[in-house]
Amino acid sequence: MENKKCPICSQVMVLEETPGRTVFRGVEVEYPRAGYRCPDCGAALGTQVQTEAVQKAISDAYRKKAGLLTGSEIREARGRLGLSQKELAEKLGVGLASVKRWETGAIQTEAMDRLLRQFFETNQGRDIYTGGRLISLPRIKLVLATIGRARGRPLRFNDQMLFTAKYAWYADFVSFREIGRGMTGASYAVLPHGPQLNNYKELVKEIGRADPQDAEPLTEKELEIIFRIAKKFPADQDVIDAAHDEPAWLDIRDRIGSLIPYTFADKLTKI
Repeated sequence: MENKKCPICSQVMVLEETPGRTVFRGVEVEYPRAGYRCPDCGAALGTQVQTEAVQKAISDAYRKKAGLLTGSEIREARGRLGLSQKELAEKLGVGLASVKRWETGAIQTEAMDRLLRQFFETNQGRDIYTGGRLISLPRIKLVLATIGRARGRPLRFNDQMLFTAKYAWYADFVSFREIGRGMTGASYAVLPHGPQLNNYKELVKEIGRADPQDAEPLTEKELEIIFRIAKKFPADQDVIDAAHDEPAWLDIRDRIGSLIPYTFADKLTKI
């Protein structure tokens, strides 16, 4: 290891790790910091690498206090799934640069943190709440855009996605019933106005920004299901009325906030 000399008195400096404390985004955090200290005059010196490490430590300390995944937690979870940074970015429908930044210190939004947790915590995305798929925002966008074209009028994105989400729900659940897995990997929650995309308030803008060209192409069977749904529910009110009258919804409508298992796909009666 190269000896660092004090810029003030020229003595050899000592490498130390000390606890640090600061206020970051209005939150007081503690973090480890490494740097050189002169044993004679007490001068402190940090290299560029050490400065970057401190910035990352502060970011991770804040994320822990804010209940967000840290960079190392994202990296470790990605590794357990055997995914590269590029593959994770493609699955989530975000840029590769975003994943790299999150793992090296940048703080993800709460919406993206929920998406990351949903992706990581669902048994590699293959459980009864995601329809046997890893969630893909570009594919959600692709499915909804295809339904819009099939019915002759594009589906509109708004803050609540009241009817748009029900088209997606039918697409995923009919696909699960007939193919054995959903189309998008999305999970759905029980809300007073019917089946709804889980965390829709946070996801609607992200879905709107997603590029359908980044999605896995739809199969012939998936397209057949989509066109059947569009023909069955040509108007917004049609899909809302149908969803509210499904046993798959009526049986659990009192469980506000809970997720709807894809096993309820067998109870669909309107299509």
